[in-house]
Amino acid sequence: MKTTLALAVLLFGSVAFSDLRAQGQFQWGNNGVGGIVARIYGVDPANPLQTRIGNAANGTPVGTQVYAGPLLGSAYTAGIYVGRTAAEVMVNIQTPQANGTAQFRNSATTGLPLGTLVTGGFAAIADGIPGGTPGVNYQLRAWDNRNGTVTSWAQVMASGGTIASGQSEILVFGAVLGSGVGTPPPTDGLRSFQLTVVPEPSLIALGALGLGALLLRRRK
Repeated sequence: MKTTLALAVLLFGSVAFSDLRAQGQFQWGNNGVGGIVARIYGVDPANPLQTRIGNAANGTPVGTQVYAGPLLGSAYTAGIYVGRTAAEVMVNIQTPQANGTAQFRNSATTGLPLGTLVTGGFAAIADGIPGGTPGVNYQLRAWDNRNGTVTSWAQVMASGGTIASGQSEILVFGAVLGSGVGTPPPTDGLRSFQLTVVPEPSLIALGALGLGALLLRRRK
């Protein structure tokens, strides 16, 4: 009986290990992964609905984009989303791959630049996509985690835009997913972007009230 149980445990462990190795592997991050530095910026106070993408002059590679929002810190979370196609990435709102989310870092406590994640990146597993798969798509998303209460993109979507959030372009890994041999492909196509947010209803109401007062004054 003990021999049978031990054999079952061994077989189960072997299958689990085999399944783990079968899942595609990759590296993700926006600071040092694949040689890039792509800082992420918060909402532009003057234009909260404006989207911008592309590296600034302090990015790697160097870009020409200009951002007015602040660089993100630990109050914000980043998630990497993958799929065999761009369409799969778009409908992926839960981040099923292992090690798929991380907080941004505060330079005052870690010495790392604001707007970036850990140097060297994270090793992640693309659940359901085996190693060796070519042309896998990925996208980085970032959002206000509201003191750790917002943990998924599904919550961001459900907020109707009232949670500050943003996303990169949908990109394609430059090599096949890793399979336990060799170096997994990095998210080296990432570039900076800024978050957007729908203004609070109170601010919208105040704006409408001000516009109404102005029109009334012109009529008089």
